[in-house]
Amino acid sequence: MSPSNTLREPSRPRILLVDDEEPVVRALSYVLEREGFDVRAARDGSAALEAARGFPPDVILLEVEMSARGGLETLARIREQEALKGTPVLLMCSQTRPRDVVAGLEHGADDFITKPFDPREVLARIRAQLRIRSLQEQVLHAERWRVLVETAGGVAHEMSQPLTAVMGNLELLLMRLPSGDPVRATIQRVFENGERAVALLRKLQRIESYELKEYPGTAGILDIERSSKIPG
Repeated sequence: MSPSNTLREPSRPRILLVDDEEPVVRALSYVLEREGFDVRAARDGSAALEAARGFPPDVILLEVEMSARGGLETLARIREQEALKGTPVLLMCSQTRPRDVVAGLEHGADDFITKPFDPREVLARIRAQLRIRSLQEQVLHAERWRVLVETAGGVAHEMSQPLTAVMGNLELLLMRLPSGDPVRATIQRVFENGERAVALLRKLQRIESYELKEYPGTAGILDIERSSKIPG
């Protein structure tokens, strides 16, 4: 039940690296870029927030013990940003004492990486967060799909009842009008359009897939013909 959009070339996952130690930035950037990630670095919290505006990250690596502004303060500011609330943040620190872990989790951290780094661990933790985020997006997509189907069915049901009554009255009117009546042709056209509307509502009530079609000015709209189990 996936949208039938044109396939797009997948972009490289974006990593925002926030650390004020140049050797760490160089080493991590090398490892991550070699593995296909798109990496941007920031030296403090303010620079990180500014960078995130033009480079929406998929994962943020954030040093806890920065000299200019502590990592936890920066993390709190990140979580205040609507666009970054769901972005995984991995805190980097030289040691992970229980109280530091608790403080980090309370501020919204998703995981911890302890210095000195094992590149394989860093990559594994980043990929784990990317998988978690992908699953969350799939769940959100499925929920939106469920709401779409239920809404379409509900609207179709509510509209079908008054439309059926209108169609019945039009049919009675056509039966009573003589064939030569000039109004008859107009009423016949209204009746035929009503029949098409009824058929469309029936398809809405029986949508079982999620197919899109192109529509000017949008990313695509629901293709009712292809999404309904009633043949067109």
